[in-house]
Amino acid sequence: MQQLFRVLFLLAISINSVLLHAQIYHYEDSSGKKIYVDSLSKVPPEYLDQITSRDDLKENLSEQEIKRRAYNSAKTSFESKLSLEKSRIQEQLDKWITPYQFVKNRVIVPVKVVYGARSKQLSLVMDTGASSTVIHRDAISSLNPSLRKGAGATVADGSYVKTETVSFDRIEIGPYKSSNIQTMVLDYKGGNEQSHGLLGMDFLFNARYELDKSKKLIIWEPELYLQYEARLKEIEEQERLLNEESAPAPIADEKN
Repeated sequence: MQQLFRVLFLLAISINSVLLHAQIYHYEDSSGKKIYVDSLSKVPPEYLDQITSRDDLKENLSEQEIKRRAYNSAKTSFESKLSLEKSRIQEQLDKWITPYQFVKNRVIVPVKVVYGARSKQLSLVMDTGASSTVIHRDAISSLNPSLRKGAGATVADGSYVKTETVSFDRIEIGPYKSSNIQTMVLDYKGGNEQSHGLLGMDFLFNARYELDKSKKLIIWEPELYLQYEARLKEIEEQERLLNEESAPAPIADEKN
């Protein structure tokens, strides 16, 4: 009920604005039918020579008809504003989600790395047990990066491997863009894998996220996402109520 009152209140404001500023134009089409509009832009070019800007044309319409036309104009304007806001919110919702793959109990996410003028799209396993992000050497060979000798690392099977490091200009995942990121690089000998390394806690520690397992989506900044989602539902409810609201009954076209 509160939503209905709000929609009607906003619509009433729009109608009053239209009534205060409305200027009615009319012309006769090729069949001799009189057509009334509230904007010159709605008049076909071939009928513009019939138009004069006359407020006294309102006197040819009943008060009920003026209110009906004002209602329709205000409703259309209000619907357009809701639609525009809805599109903007949907864009924001899309910005804060990232689809992921779930393979062999691992969450694999798309990550873009940028090195100089080149970039590469990688698939990394989210690993909260890894202190640093690790990328397979072969996965970034096309970037021709400059590598530096790094400390060794112990991998999952307990073996010790030599590593190198690379400083990317930027790493992008979801809405996040981190600059001047240094990651570990190692030779991977595990065969044909669906991932190119690990996304470690050097990134994940500062990221707030939740996994929507049913949709296979990562939701970044969940609290902010829920706010956008709540506003979207509110707009959809306003649209529903607006569609159910009836305009003043139409009347037959008046004769001069």
